[in-house]
Amino acid sequence: MKGFFITGTDTDVGKTFVTACMLQTLTDKRICATAYKPVQSGAQWRDGKWVAPDVDMYRKVINVTDEDGCTYLLKTPCSPHLAAKIDGVTIEPDRILLHMRRLQQTHDFVLVEGAGGIAVPLVDESFLVAHLAQLLSLPLIIVARASVGTINHTVLTVQYAKSFGLQIAGIIMNGFSTPKNEIEQENIRMIEAMTHIPVIGEISHMTNFLRGEIIWRKEWWQ
Repeated sequence: MKGFFITGTDTDVGKTFVTACMLQTLTDKRICATAYKPVQSGAQWRDGKWVAPDVDMYRKVINVTDEDGCTYLLKTPCSPHLAAKIDGVTIEPDRILLHMRRLQQTHDFVLVEGAGGIAVPLVDESFLVAHLAQLLSLPLIIVARASVGTINHTVLTVQYAKSFGLQIAGIIMNGFSTPKNEIEQENIRMIEAMTHIPVIGEISHMTNFLRGEIIWRKEWWQ
């Protein structure tokens, strides 16, 4: 079974969008794949029930229920450790691992989307998103912005991930101008030079997933 753990340099950097794009690529290649959001905070009330907005994005590509696509659905839109405390929920890493194992039994490829950045606490300071990536034993895909400031954020994320012994498969940069400007081109070059991690995908600035295009610089699905 193949898979990746998708994290980001910050919240709202485009992890869910990237996960859906990767899922679309896999399904286009007739690979049996799914996406999984272990912990979702900021649930939305819709049609008489709480739904996971990130799983909603996955549903643009595949048929997946909130129950299959998410283990912990938390209402408050904040760091998962605080949202769980407010909701009166105890996040149990072993339950996430069990959910992951079930998905691995029925799919050839599983994309796991983290919450926020890699240092975000899921339980408290003793169990972060980085610890979850360790538990699931998946290589990382780091989603970064294309704009000014991304060099610092991306390099720090890479170094933090390496401090946990995590394997990093690549970086996907989101929000490029069309065409790329000189600043964005230099951001790619400098990030690769400073981290020794390849930028494997580029996404232009867009507002609609169905119209979106992603340029893959590496065949990560192999």
